[in-house]
Order: sequence, then structure tokens, then C-alpha cells
Amino acid sequence: MDVPLDYLSRYKERRKKDLELCLSNLQNLNFIEIEKMGHQLKGNGLTFGYPDLSSIGSHLEKAAGEQNIPKIEQAIKEFSFWVNENVN
Repeated sequence: MDVPLDYLSRYKERRKKDLELCLSNLQNLNFIEIEKMGHQLKGNGLTFGYPDLSSIGSHLEKAAGEQNIPKIEQAIKEFSFWVNENVN
């Protein structure tokens, strides 16, 4: 799927806010919201052509469902790396 560049740019910018939300939700131990975020990233990462982000979302969703804080932290670290590499 070809995504217009302005949509792609906005999509990537929104991931910064998602990362901040993940960190905040982890601090508050809000596993349900982290799981939702992971699910969204899993689905829309593929739609926008980022299979690596989709994989991160999948890991985040699974870890949050298990309430596994070390795995959530690892997935958020991977998400942070992705944001730093892909968002200008």
C-alpha cells in the first residue's frame, strides 16, 4: 500500500506521543492501556509499512497481557529505539 508522505509523517510523529503514553502507563502499572497500545502498533505498523514496529507492538501486547514488567520494559526500549531511528 502506498501511503502519502504527509500521512506517513504524521503517523510517525504520533508514535512519539504513543511512546510517552507507554512510559506513563508503565509507571502507573496500567497494563490494559499498554496492551491496547501494543495491539494498535501491531496492526497499524503493517498498514503503514513498518513490519518491525508491528513486531514490537506484538511483543508489547503480549508482555502487557502477562503483566510482565521486564518484557514490557524491553518492548518499550525497542519502541523508543524505533522512534529515535524513524521520526525526525
